Amino acid sequence: MKTLLFIPVYNQIDEFPLVLQELRAQPQSGITVLLVNNGSSDGSERLVRESGFDYIDLAKNLGIGHSFMKATEWAMERGFEVFSVIASNGKMLPAELPRVLEPIADGRADYVTGSRFLPGGDSPNLPSFRKHSIPMVNVFVGLMYGIKLTDATCGYKAYRLDLLKRAEFNWKASWLNTYGFEYYLYGKVLRDPGVRHVEVPITMRYPGGGRRYSKIKPFKGWYEMLKPWVLARIDGKGFNPAP
Repeated sequence: MKTLLFIPVYNQIDEFPLVLQELRAQPQSGITVLLVNNGSSDGSERLVRESGFDYIDLAKNLGIGHSFMKATEWAMERGFEVFSVIASNGKMLPAELPRVLEPIADGRADYVTGSRFLPGGDSPNLPSFRKHSIPMVNVFVGLMYGIKLTDATCGYKAYRLDLLKRAEFNWKASWLNTYGFEYYLYGKVLRDPGVRHVEVPITMRYPGGGRRYSKIKPFKGWYEMLKPWVLARIDGKGFNPAP
């Protein structure tokens, strides 16, 4: 199972060194790490280039979704079967990647997403806003798709690249450049009874002391996160049947 771990990097000079340290301390056997410098200008771009890992340099930040697209193209061109992702801000633990990949490796799932709220998961220093807003998103998605999720917004995930090879929808559309890519794809997974999906417990650690924990812009960012759930449900496009 040829697996890629994709890590998008955008101006995380304070947090990214910890991620690199943890990747080197616990290397994942048989997993290729791909860093995508998403137009950083704070020194993160130098850390990416000198990391020793494979990387893509994007001159301009067009959004997290755009870096997903570029990493996906890179993975497909090289014959990868499984695509996984963690953030570069230190919230997600590289050491927990095996538990995210396990359901795919065991043949139990095609799409796996982490949950900080399942038994065995954790979210130290979880901000009050996130504590109350994430359950609201879970309810929103649950009502729309008729399914119960414990953590609809978690970015720690892995899935078979075959899903995107079978996509009827245009996963390279420019409107998916920001947060749309992740949630639109997840919505497509949820609406297809032939795609097996599970949540697994993971840890999301947040900085204490009132330090900034997200680059999501109020209102605009929230809209960009909710819109793809709606469109994925109503636009009538999904996945072609598996061969």
